[in-house]
Amino acid sequence: MIDNTRRPLVEGITAAIVGVTEFGPHLDLFRDELGYQVAAEGVVPAAVADALWGSGSADVEVVALAAADAGTGRIHLVRVPEPAAPAEPPHNLDVGLVGIDMYARDIEAAHAELGRMGREWTTSPTTYGVPVGEREVQVTQGVCPAPDGTVVVFVQPAAVRGTEAWAADPTRSFTELTSVVCHVPDPDAEVGFWGPDGLGMAVWYDIVFSAPGFDAVAGLPAGTKMRLAFLAGEKTARIEVTSALCEHRVDRRAVQRPARSLGHSGWSVRTHDLEAALESVRRTGGRVLGTPIETDDPLHGRAVVATADTPNGISVTLWQPRA
Repeated sequence: MIDNTRRPLVEGITAAIVGVTEFGPHLDLFRDELGYQVAAEGVVPAAVADALWGSGSADVEVVALAAADAGTGRIHLVRVPEPAAPAEPPHNLDVGLVGIDMYARDIEAAHAELGRMGREWTTSPTTYGVPVGEREVQVTQGVCPAPDGTVVVFVQPAAVRGTEAWAADPTRSFTELTSVVCHVPDPDAEVGFWGPDGLGMAVWYDIVFSAPGFDAVAGLPAGTKMRLAFLAGEKTARIEVTSALCEHRVDRRAVQRPARSLGHSGWSVRTHDLEAALESVRRTGGRVLGTPIETDDPLHGRAVVATADTPNGISVTLWQPRA
């Protein structure tokens, strides 16, 4: 029997893993223009990186980015010298990882300012309604391409849900990552993997909707019905599990692997009990991809780390800090 009173095994998505050809263009955007700080940098030793990600016999260069020193909602830049495929931004109907989202205090101002810096958005700020229960929640979003095929979605929500960055510095223009997005063929399995009977995140809502504004933001055919399950832990980033009720496009999962692929290629998730988390992975239809390994590196600190795939093949690096 599942114990629904137990402490959640994860608090949210600690970081999105982003594969890069070079750090410079990403630092120009995330550090210099969006206000993230370099929280740590260095290498993940070859033995650890290869055990986790199958990256080969070389150390893997990494940079951890944080907004206002937030411990969650981070961006882990991982240098990929020989990527498995060329950089290409995923479409919202592709299967696999899609965008990384953050709040903008004033999305119109962000659109104008980033435009002056040469950042041409693929979708300018657009407002649409999402039916949640008996009410309609208004959301304003815009999409801005980042280097190496990464897709950044800026969100100005009707009601701000707490972020560590804005709690620490209310004057900031942008937060840490507030959510990460995947588009999957089996949303029930993904929700079960992450949800209350799995790793312990709460299902804030799970709906099917259609909205012209959302079609515009997401580049969808008019009238597309989209299932959206929004899962939240105690801290950001949250998870948006999407599944369009129409034909999917390209399956990108095989070329979305940490340290081997460019762009949004995986999730890093801290747990207080790695053994229990891995047992939950197996029980809810995921796959554990290797034996846990000890590390002391810029992304995880002193920790024991393991890699798993969700039931839909999303790569997750699970890690438990050592005292």
